[in-house]
Amino acid sequence: MTGKRVSAEQVKTMAVFTTEPQGWFDSNSIQRKTEIPDNSLRHFLFAFLRLGLLERLEVHGGYRYRLSPMAETQPYFQRLQAAGAPMKP
Repeated sequence: MTGKRVSAEQVKTMAVFTTEPQGWFDSNSIQRKTEIPDNSLRHFLFAFLRLGLLERLEVHGGYRYRLSPMAETQPYFQRLQAAGAPMKP
């Protein structure tokens, strides 16, 4: 994910978080909103966590994710913004 290309699925995944920047989402709700295959979605979520774009909260029954307050300063987030404008957090 550190390359120059950004996939449409990555943009769709991040759009879920940018439409509700303060919301917490589980992977099932993100999958329903984006219709991205579960394995791909989990890969994107893990990569976005590593890049500092998302925060993760462990709750009973799984994890919840939300947009990191620092996401806007990250170069990969800026690339996702440019690829899928408009995406304002």
